[in-house]
Amino acid sequence: MVDRIACFLTCGYTEAGAMQFFLKKMNSKYEYKQYLPNKTIKKKGDPKNINSQISGLTGDALLEKVYRILEKNREEIGKCKAVLIEDDLDGKFHGYSDERIEEYKNQIIQKVHEKLQKDIPVFILYASPEAESWFIADWKNGFEYLYSDSGVVTDVGYNAKRFFLHHLKQYIENNVLKEYTENIEEYGWFFGKYIKLSDCIINAVQTEIKEYIQEMPNANKVYVNQIVASRDLYYSKKLHGDRMMRNIQPDIVAVKCRKYFGSTYNAIVRAEL
Repeated sequence: MVDRIACFLTCGYTEAGAMQFFLKKMNSKYEYKQYLPNKTIKKKGDPKNINSQISGLTGDALLEKVYRILEKNREEIGKCKAVLIEDDLDGKFHGYSDERIEEYKNQIIQKVHEKLQKDIPVFILYASPEAESWFIADWKNGFEYLYSDSGVVTDVGYNAKRFFLHHLKQYIENNVLKEYTENIEEYGWFFGKYIKLSDCIINAVQTEIKEYIQEMPNANKVYVNQIVASRDLYYSKKLHGDRMMRNIQPDIVAVKCRKYFGSTYNAIVRAEL
């Protein structure tokens, strides 16, 4: 009999299509059965679509959906070796003490046990602030892979791609992450306002980095013209997120995403359920 871990994922396109591949890299002894999102809507030749009723579920709304599924499928899920819940933090724990965070997580675990009427290991995996932090943490297998080797960019030459990636990395560190460069999981709060990392990356790739390199006095004009004219150099969570999720390495991510990702990663790696 296959040992399964029941998985409940934030209902976004990045996680829904590729999280099981990512989890398998952490511990290959288990099968990761996805209960949420439970299915995608797809016609032949069309991109996948998540049911509109659950698309984008995160936070408390995601947890309420998880609890309902656990209750409805108690017998089946109770046979699994563990439950895993993955979600974007989106700055939720800003200002929380470590004790308050642990209390919050313990309340989730207790609720899972209550719904299953059974004590079972529960892994809570947070992408903080979003999965894009993982793609930055493992830059080579994340954004560098996306714009150089994944095949999505077809209208820019190899050297121009390298030029673009070099400056994109610097731009994200200096103009997006800023003081959070060395502590990316805490990213998001600037002057009392929360800024979404994914929105900033979309703007950086689509517009800002192109404007930036156009103003560089000694930049190779051939490279600059290719980059500015490109229709492939943009970022879409729906189209690009799962490509990077399949390619990044969790042990590399854990080096820079230590607090929220790293602790759960280590627990999954060591799991003997």
